[in-house]
Amino acid sequence: MGSGGDNASETLEKARAAERAKVKTLRDNMASKVADKEAALQAVKDQRKAAFNPYENLSNEFANLGVATQAAEFQAEETDIALANTLDAMQASGAGAGGATALAQAALKSKRGISASIQQQEKSNQDKAAQGAANVAKAKAEGEKYKFSIDEQRNVSDLNRASKELDNQNARVDAANAALLEIDLSNTDL
Repeated sequence: MGSGGDNASETLEKARAAERAKVKTLRDNMASKVADKEAALQAVKDQRKAAFNPYENLSNEFANLGVATQAAEFQAEETDIALANTLDAMQASGAGAGGATALAQAALKSKRGISASIQQQEKSNQDKAAQGAANVAKAKAEGEKYKFSIDEQRNVSDLNRASKELDNQNARVDAANAALLEIDLSNTDL
């Protein structure tokens, strides 16, 4: 009967050794998959497009506004012609120098009005340029914020996914190690 017990013990030991080898192989395969998962995750990260600022190349459309001087020049020419005609008429009628002085003052006043109109346009253009610059700066800042947000979301997602995959794979390896330990402990009962 001792020989039969030894045979059964040997058979049981061989079965446990085979089971241990099988579990060890599974564990080693699972451990190697950890590196594969890390490489696959890195490949996905490498293939994605970089986040960008959609407003990065935005420019101020108001920076180089022109001043409409053609209308002012036309008005000045009309004033000069009208004044010249009036002066000719005054000379023909024999009017005195007082009338010519009044006419020159009227011409000066008219030209000052034209100059004021040009200055108003220039001031308006400067205001628009400043507002446009502020709008461009604000849009670019919002674009950088958007870009940062995308990068941050991706990084958090990638970290969460990688951490979960590694945790799961490590749990599988730990389970395999626990199974090996159980097999080893059961062999001591023989």
